[in-house]
Amino acid sequence: MGIRNLDKMFAARSICVIGATNEEGQCGNVVIRNLITGGFQGPIMPVSADYKAIGGILTYRDIPALPETPDLAIVCTEVAALEETMQALGEKGVKAAILVSHQTSCIDEETPAFLGELHKKYGMRILGPNSMGAVVPGKNLNASTHHLPIKGGKIAYVSQSSTMSSTVLDWANAHGVGFSHFISIGKCTGLDFGDIIDYLGSDPFTRAILLYMESIQDQRSFMSAARSAARNKPILVMKSGRHEIVNLTTQSHSGAMAASDLVYDAAFKRAGMLRVNSIAELFAGAETLSVTKPFKGNKLAIVSNGVGLNLIAADHLLESNGKLATLSEETHQKLNNIIGKCDVLSKTNHTGIRCRAQDFPQVYEVLKKSKEADCILFLYSPNIQENSTESARQLVATHKKLKGNILTCWVGEKTVQEAHQIFEENAIPAYSSPRMAITAFMHIVEYLKNQTTLMEIPERVPAEIKPARAEVRQIINEALENGETWLKETDTKKILRAYGIHTVDSRLAKDATEAQKVASEIGFPVVVKILSPDIVHKSDVGGVVLSLENERAVEEAVKAISNRVHKFDKRAQITGFIIQKMVHHPRCHELIAGMTHDPVFGPVLLCGEGGTATEIIADRAIALPPLNMRLADDLISRTKINKLLKGYRDTPPIDRNALCQALIELSEICIDFPEIQEFDVNPIFASKDGALAVDCRMRIKKITHKHPNRRLAIRSYPASLEEEFTLRNGRKVLIRPIKPEDEPAHNEFMTHVSPEDIRFRFFGSVRELPHTEMARLTQIDYDREMAFIAQAPNEEDGHMETLGVVRTGTDPNNENAEYAILVRSDLKGQKLGWKLLNKMIDYCRSRGTTYFTGQILRENRTMLEMVKAMGFEAKTIIEEDIVEVKLKL
Repeated sequence: MGIRNLDKMFAARSICVIGATNEEGQCGNVVIRNLITGGFQGPIMPVSADYKAIGGILTYRDIPALPETPDLAIVCTEVAALEETMQALGEKGVKAAILVSHQTSCIDEETPAFLGELHKKYGMRILGPNSMGAVVPGKNLNASTHHLPIKGGKIAYVSQSSTMSSTVLDWANAHGVGFSHFISIGKCTGLDFGDIIDYLGSDPFTRAILLYMESIQDQRSFMSAARSAARNKPILVMKSGRHEIVNLTTQSHSGAMAASDLVYDAAFKRAGMLRVNSIAELFAGAETLSVTKPFKGNKLAIVSNGVGLNLIAADHLLESNGKLATLSEETHQKLNNIIGKCDVLSKTNHTGIRCRAQDFPQVYEVLKKSKEADCILFLYSPNIQENSTESARQLVATHKKLKGNILTCWVGEKTVQEAHQIFEENAIPAYSSPRMAITAFMHIVEYLKNQTTLMEIPERVPAEIKPARAEVRQIINEALENGETWLKETDTKKILRAYGIHTVDSRLAKDATEAQKVASEIGFPVVVKILSPDIVHKSDVGGVVLSLENERAVEEAVKAISNRVHKFDKRAQITGFIIQKMVHHPRCHELIAGMTHDPVFGPVLLCGEGGTATEIIADRAIALPPLNMRLADDLISRTKINKLLKGYRDTPPIDRNALCQALIELSEICIDFPEIQEFDVNPIFASKDGALAVDCRMRIKKITHKHPNRRLAIRSYPASLEEEFTLRNGRKVLIRPIKPEDEPAHNEFMTHVSPEDIRFRFFGSVRELPHTEMARLTQIDYDREMAFIAQAPNEEDGHMETLGVVRTGTDPNNENAEYAILVRSDLKGQKLGWKLLNKMIDYCRSRGTTYFTGQILRENRTMLEMVKAMGFEAKTIIEEDIVEVKLKL
């Protein structure tokens, strides 16, 4: 349901408390106390049949007796009375409810089904059950059972765990860290992480979001919301359950290797979030993000009053793949003048600067002016010659003037306690150990990296593949009709070839005689493999024999394989033998690529070192489909074998583009055919000559879902929306959804638009859109926004050029889609604008969107006349310069 009615919960103007009581320590009493002490400005309406007043506030006997419909209901009743209470709230018209828990009233079993029905029937947003409530200090709203007050800040914290919420609150209170929102979501009945991230992502008072997560209900909503919010602000997530037991029903190498926690890692990375692995790391991230402005680089300068601290911090930095700042000769000289030649460490292997704490301010000034470090870490160890508190005060005074990016680490406990307090009061990050300081620095670096990755333009796929989908569909349908659960290897190879993936020629033989004949036709040497529905891993039972040089060797191999299989399992059915050409690649690498289904995120892709020992080697990188060239390359780069793939000694680097393209096509296979539940392509021979799929297995299952591609965590490119259109002048164009790879053509398109049309589109003069803005226009989430472009071959050189674009941004509630349209100025009168707008209207209508709206400059008469003819209503806004048009779909 998106963010609909969330303002009723997190910006409530009136509240009722069900189960309010005067009994100290009870949930209904704690909530009333927190609302009052939190300074809530609106009406508080306790509902109780046992008391006339609670906390000095008159009560109401029951829900129908309330004098007005409150924005928010806080429910503290026992579980037995919950259904009746919630039904009464729905009938009253309440749109937001928090189901807080307290010991005995905790719901331990499955969430009651009636809560979901209320959510659907009344549009009620429900936080919980088993929530500790929500606190929004900026609204003076403390609708919680928390034991401590929460000060205002710029970080939002969202947790599924009450224990973690209490722990984080205790830590934040001790360290003076404030929050924009502090939300305990409990069991997620009508309100999930995706909805809350959407809400917080657009909140101007929230600078960063911290999540503590145990599970996800709606993966598509979560990924869309996180990818959108992470473009604007950091999201840190701590996910428990890192060592879940692998699902024993998986039979492929990919299924066994793609542990659930690795999938969460891949999802977080794809969404641009930062994952932390401990409470201490979460605290460090909270401290950093609450007070540090993001910086643009990744170079850290380390300054301390002791060499030992420098070395410890430098070790942690390099272990974390951080980068030490390299100082110029001029900067070294300036530092020498301040602290002496012996105290600036090695120029060629710079690990830090040692100086007296009283010199910190001057060193800070030199480093800030040099611009050779993106951030400075000041380390201090207590000693009898220096005053830790005064050193902190001097650094704070300098920081107020220079306003650079600094982190501090005053090591120790009692001696440095006051110094830490001074840093916290002046919004300077302070850490108790070099490791935590470096961890915090790397959080910011990783966030910067995520932002860059989210905006990168993927390379175009080297070759345009036109998959033979009809052929693959026939193979799968016939196999399902025959009751197969694992496709024959010969069929899997046909599927790979249908998607342009190079494979080894494989043929089927029923017996030894036919195997000899097939081998002669293929040409020696050959490989013989068992074909049996009862044998998944052929090599485990001796079902593969390599390098057979003649017909006699083939006959003996068939007999030997049959004997080994029957010895392994007397009931195993042998349906034939696969004969394929023996491939010799002395300088190639054996890789594995595969797919399995994760119970939360759906299809996930795997890549790593292949071969028969792939599970033991456990070289695996995970990614979510769909892939493009950048994402495929990133997947390869995260494998352990990646360094070898770049070439070494007399082994040349592999054709990386060919391997990336193969991974992209494997991604397309699992998107196009939801019947494929898992597959392995193992090994793939990767070399300078390309990527060759040697062996493959695929498990299939009949699909009964009406919308099978909802299983995908990220909506793939909707190829079904492509359409051809003919302009009035006879020129044929392709109208299709925009792709990230379209950015260069989009830039060129802008050069063919007149200044007047630019002003009509952007309501001002725009010479050139920066890459960050262009990336936002081309890298869209197809699940919640859409852009259609019209493309055609250039009439001079034949390259595809963009002729027009229409786009919409739809609110998370799918109530309103706001459109914008732009067509090349030399193509007016060709009905292209009309066609693009109609296509977008049809698309939004198919999604169930309620309204289709836009804003048009009053002087843009052509556009106004067109939309009025299409049935739009118009009204003037902003001093009659702009007309808002609306179409009810």
